[in-house]
Amino acid sequence: MRRVEMKNTKTIKRTLSVLLVFAMLAIPLTACGGSKNGSEEGLSEFVYVPAYTSIPKEVTDISSPFLIGETVYFSSSVPVHADGTQATQEEVDGYAAASSTDVVTATESSTGSITTTNKTEGTTDVAEPTGTAASDITYKQFLFAINKDGTNYHKLADYTPVESATNDKFTSTSLDQLVGDVQGNIWVAESTSKTIYNLPEGFDSSKDDPSQYYVSDERQTVIRKLSDTGDELAKVDLSQYVETPEATDAKQGGFYINDMIADKGGNIYISDGNNTVYVLGPDATFLFKVSVENYLSNFLKIKDGTVGVTTNTQDNSDMVLKVIDVNTKTWGKEYTVPNDMWNSSDGGSKYDFCYTDSSSLVGYDLATAVSEKILTWLNCDVDGDNVIFSTVLDDGNVFAISNNYSDDGKTTFEIITLVKTPRSEVKKKTTLTLATMYLDYNLKKELLKFNKANPDYRIEITDYSEYNTEDDYTAGITKLNTEIISGNIPDLIDISQLPYKQYAAKGLLEDLYPYIEGDSELSRDDLMPGIMKAIETDGKLYQLVSSFSVMSIVGAPAVVGTEMGWTMDDMQKIIDEHPEADYPFGSYMTRDSILQYLCMLNMENFMNWQTGECSFNSDEFKKVLTFAKSFPEKIDEAKDGEWVDPATMIQDGRQLFEIFSASDFQSYQYYKAMFGGSVTFKGFPSDSGSGNVAMINGGIAMTSSCKSKDGAWQFMRTLLSADYQDSLSWGYPISQKAFDKKLAEAMKQEYTTDENGNKVKVSSGGMGMAGGATVEFYAITQEEADQITALINSVDHTAAYDQNLINMISEDAAAFFSGEKTVDQTADVIQSRMTIYINEQR
Repeated sequence: MRRVEMKNTKTIKRTLSVLLVFAMLAIPLTACGGSKNGSEEGLSEFVYVPAYTSIPKEVTDISSPFLIGETVYFSSSVPVHADGTQATQEEVDGYAAASSTDVVTATESSTGSITTTNKTEGTTDVAEPTGTAASDITYKQFLFAINKDGTNYHKLADYTPVESATNDKFTSTSLDQLVGDVQGNIWVAESTSKTIYNLPEGFDSSKDDPSQYYVSDERQTVIRKLSDTGDELAKVDLSQYVETPEATDAKQGGFYINDMIADKGGNIYISDGNNTVYVLGPDATFLFKVSVENYLSNFLKIKDGTVGVTTNTQDNSDMVLKVIDVNTKTWGKEYTVPNDMWNSSDGGSKYDFCYTDSSSLVGYDLATAVSEKILTWLNCDVDGDNVIFSTVLDDGNVFAISNNYSDDGKTTFEIITLVKTPRSEVKKKTTLTLATMYLDYNLKKELLKFNKANPDYRIEITDYSEYNTEDDYTAGITKLNTEIISGNIPDLIDISQLPYKQYAAKGLLEDLYPYIEGDSELSRDDLMPGIMKAIETDGKLYQLVSSFSVMSIVGAPAVVGTEMGWTMDDMQKIIDEHPEADYPFGSYMTRDSILQYLCMLNMENFMNWQTGECSFNSDEFKKVLTFAKSFPEKIDEAKDGEWVDPATMIQDGRQLFEIFSASDFQSYQYYKAMFGGSVTFKGFPSDSGSGNVAMINGGIAMTSSCKSKDGAWQFMRTLLSADYQDSLSWGYPISQKAFDKKLAEAMKQEYTTDENGNKVKVSSGGMGMAGGATVEFYAITQEEADQITALINSVDHTAAYDQNLINMISEDAAAFFSGEKTVDQTADVIQSRMTIYINEQR
């Protein structure tokens, strides 16, 4: 599968509310296949059944895989000894374990006292490694092969990696690309890069930095044709045909190979990653080169065996495929192709090529310009994000290679063959449908596990983001709402980016509290009470949330005070008292964006889906409109595209506040540093409450019409399990025990000793600021823990995401911003329009 890197410079304006939302397995004969509302009606005759074959565990790296006949070839980075023999993984792991630095774990209080638990009796000396020395092991790339069925894994015996002639530490070699031709030969692109320094006599690299003596970079790229055992058959130095700004005096520092492919005649095409294609004949002789005006994305080999490149049109409005004509040595036919194709692959005998969009494998026919969805990866029990290679075989089956990341950081690979199978032969399960927009990563993992393990039920997704276009990023939501109105209601809804309160007001959603109370292993008391209260609607729970973050406005205590909560008048007063702050929220905040922030995060103050009441003509909302009008209409063109660090703006007194999404315990330290050492969580201005708002992650709702509520709950309950809650990599867990565990871990400080024997804190990461400064993250103090906990406990409502509401408010506010209407007139129009809309939708 080839990555298509589209560099379309067409300006795409998405509303800020969408951006905010973003900021925030093996039963036999399981099959992928969709159905209308999960029924058996309208289903295709065939489904794709996955068969998995593990690739040997010693393969921890696969690059440039391709399939020739029944054999997969790929390159892999392998640990080798100085004598050239391969090091075992046990040797590598053994040295790493012996070389690790022991640490001291401590909990640091706000008073500075430290209670330590020494893992090694108080010592932190580095253990002397035994056995293999560090300098004895290096990594080199070799070529490997394995049969489609997972047998006959072996290294190509006759392949020798390219070696540097000088072999000094300023020279490196690499295997850049690998591809096979129809005759069964293997082609490799290899490079030797050297940095030239004019070092003075007696230079000692241990005491001096060679970069101050830098002269230039040189790069040589060689293309070799190999046999199926790796023996060299032909060779050409491609560097001599490259023309780059760095090409004077034979210096090739700017040339890198981005992609390589072969056509039906055995000709080889090489992309330089910019806009030029180099073409070699089957005997490795240079034939010609051609260039495109815009950025060259990737190669495509189409059904007739010819090769083309994807690029943008002159006005950047569309993506096109430009076919290369070997006979005329120039461009041939040109086709418009889908802009949403992320990865491309061979289409077998049926399609010109295949590509992956947000969630599905799609076949494309150039003659008719028609896309046909072949399968949805997740519905085939495959994580499409992990697929590194795929192709449609001539028999209609889909062949793929996937990498799998384990919790211990190790990577394994497997071969997946999706067998096209008559539906009648597949073991029947009750299929439940899940509607989603961009499925959360953790939720996707849990869904895969459930479908592979549960003997009675499976969950199939419909990703409505597939219906979004560049002109309408709400088309997917519109389609889902249209289907719900027509009675095609899914069993489950991923409501992370959907207006679930509207669905609840219609009576479409099930109250989940009875399911929690009836579960022998779960209890309402296990969940964080403050956040659960914020998620409730009139005492009912219409969504199950796995984690959350908290949005707030923060500022320096000396400027905003030390207490949470403020009104629009309070915030405006602070701005008036600091006339030097010409960008109170930073240089990138416009009137439209601040209005959308304030509306989305405070929508519950102005409307109620359950009663249909609105208060957009209130004084509080008029103050929101007036405040938003004080911001610039658009970003200063002089700053557009040029990052201005908020820390610099704050230090210069030009910025007073920052919008902060709290989702962990340590990035808070960055904001403290930004504001001079401490911050106050003020929240979003409101006449009632703190104004701190919860953003939910991975929320799932069960519909009242769900065909099997027991089966749906079997899946939903896993999101509250200890294993799932403890494994969450982003956001605060909703489980109180999991939250407490993560908080305790964040308060543990690790130490090591320096060369003088002094105990030194170990940083767990950091974030960079302007001027090259870095804010290092360390264990949080009790005072910091208390402030974060207070922030979370202050939350009394969640962000109300509804793109239609945001759009209507923005449209009507434009007349006020332009001066066509007064604030009273504008508020009355919004009040009338929103009241009608909400009551129509209830």
